[in-house]
Amino acid sequence: MPRGKPRTAQAYHTLMALFGRPTERDEAKAAAYRDWLLRRNPYAVASTVLGVFSLTHLGALWIDGIAAIVLGVIALRQLSRPGNAGATEGRGLAWLGIGSAAVSIIIAIFLYGSA
Repeated sequence: MPRGKPRTAQAYHTLMALFGRPTERDEAKAAAYRDWLLRRNPYAVASTVLGVFSLTHLGALWIDGIAAIVLGVIALRQLSRPGNAGATEGRGLAWLGIGSAAVSIIIAIFLYGSA
């Protein structure tokens, strides 16, 4: 565009899309992810993150595996209560965190315990 000519709104948004400005589709996607996450129990999400992280180092650090199991159990207990207000989903995430942490700890026992 020439220097002295003002830019139209369409040209501005087209140009800004190249530099990472969010589109309406991006905004809708972000809102859907946010809504999905808000329906999950936060302890279940934390359990999954810690459990998967414990697999990345094969249980060398025991604390994240143990924390994943504890947080997963807390999440399952909260989700099993009748009349649970707030996050009502996340059983699968809690079990994923517990399972991945248990696998990580078992691997650590075999790798580091047989020395």
